[in-house]
Amino acid sequence: MQLRTRNRPTDPGDREPERTHPGEIVPWQETRHHRAPNGTNHGSIWTSSSNVASEIQGISGSLSEVDARSSSRLQDLGNALTSESGRTRWSDVDLRRAFNTDRLSHAYAVRREGGYAPARVEIADKIRNVLVLVPILLTWAALAEASRAYDRFLELNPDQSATPFLLLWQRGFGGEASFLSPTFSTVALIDAAVIVVMIVLTFYTHGRKEEQEDLIADTAATFQAEFDNVLAEAGVILAGDRTNRPAQLADSVERLADRFDRGSQELLTQLQVEHDRLENLASRREKEFADFGKFATGMRAGAEELHRLLVDLRQVSSGLETALEDLASEVSGSGDQQRSLLAAVTNLERMTSSAIQSDQAVNRQLSLAASNLAETADKAITGAEQAAQAGRIAGDAVRGLGQIAQQIAESQERVDQLVAGDMEATGRLADALRLNSTGAESTTRALNDVGQGLNRIRVEFERMGVQTGQHATTLNSLLGQQAEIARDISGVSKELGSVGVTTAQRQREVNQDLQHLVQRLDSLANTLNRMVQTAPSTENLQQAFAAALRAELGRHDGSEPVIGRGPWSR
Repeated sequence: MQLRTRNRPTDPGDREPERTHPGEIVPWQETRHHRAPNGTNHGSIWTSSSNVASEIQGISGSLSEVDARSSSRLQDLGNALTSESGRTRWSDVDLRRAFNTDRLSHAYAVRREGGYAPARVEIADKIRNVLVLVPILLTWAALAEASRAYDRFLELNPDQSATPFLLLWQRGFGGEASFLSPTFSTVALIDAAVIVVMIVLTFYTHGRKEEQEDLIADTAATFQAEFDNVLAEAGVILAGDRTNRPAQLADSVERLADRFDRGSQELLTQLQVEHDRLENLASRREKEFADFGKFATGMRAGAEELHRLLVDLRQVSSGLETALEDLASEVSGSGDQQRSLLAAVTNLERMTSSAIQSDQAVNRQLSLAASNLAETADKAITGAEQAAQAGRIAGDAVRGLGQIAQQIAESQERVDQLVAGDMEATGRLADALRLNSTGAESTTRALNDVGQGLNRIRVEFERMGVQTGQHATTLNSLLGQQAEIARDISGVSKELGSVGVTTAQRQREVNQDLQHLVQRLDSLANTLNRMVQTAPSTENLQQAFAAALRAELGRHDGSEPVIGRGPWSR
């Protein structure tokens, strides 16, 4: 059973009113119907640029929601048809390739007819797909319930095991089947009803889809025919501008030559300025190198003088070390003398202490003798008998006094010896002190000489420091000048790089333009040659024109390296 409607009218005037949706652009038929104010039929060819532009604008509005980029290109084409520059820009474009009319027409028809199928058809198709599984689900569910009822029936009636299962199912298993377990005939009727519904839905969905596809195909064919006609009319309009190509090409070549001359002159001027600047920088650099040589000579002389001062300082330091060694030896000798003097003073102290002790003993003996004499006198007075004894005691006392006097004399001799030793030690100490003072004076003189030498060295170092500071200042100024020169050189390098990049870009642009012009001239010459084959009278003119253009281009190509060679050779 086919529900296609192939015999539908395809004339836009005979069709029923078109369906519109919210936000849909005005159909292109309206612009087509109103494009002929003079009453021309729809099938005529339009040569007016404004009419074709309005038709293209209408088609662009229709495609704005289908393909925005194609719509913008159509909008640009419609605007270009009303201006000379726009027609020149679109004159070489293949409109068939720029606009895929098959795809755009089909997309427009699908959107205008509301899609490949209405929403209710889609819902009916989904319901049909779901109903495919309903008979299977119902049959197996009823079969499962029937098998359980059959099991219960056989347990109660074992003698009915020979009865067929379908017969028992149809009879309800003797009342053992539940209300959820329909009979076999009921299940079969339900499945048949579901299958009938599926068949009806299948016919409905396929019929409506095929009808929608026919609508889409008819709309796409009509829109594509109109689209192709409009593009053909636009191509006819654009083809009329191709005859003016030679004059436009000559003007373009002339403008390109003028621009190339101006660019070459600017480049030569910039290169000359940069060359003069580099020469000035080179002269300044040579002067700075000469100053740097003088500075290096001064630094070398200062280094030699510093070396001589270091040699003198080394000699002074060696003399100072010798004087310090002599002073150390003299100090060690004075220390030995002071140690001997200390020993003599210690001996003198011991002798003095022993003499004092002897004097104390003599005084004690004298006091004892006096006490004895007093007792003897008392005894002489008291008794005569004791006179002899007193005489003997007096003799003993006299002898004791003699011994005491002898001991005093011996102690006096020892004191004299000690005093003489003290005098001798004092003399040695005085000699040692004199020698020490003499060594100290010589050491002082040596130290004064060393101090004077150190002062001279300090003065020399100060002078060298001043010279070094002057040299450092000169070196800093020289380094600053060198840094400035380096910055200038880097700036010049950057400017030269930018000039080179600009020149290369301009050269590439000129080469590309020349190549494009040569290609276009070749194609134009070929076209003109083919065109003038039917007109022999203009053949010589076309050949002369092509030869003149090639000679002009060859002259420009040959003069480019000569223009750029002079400044760079420097």
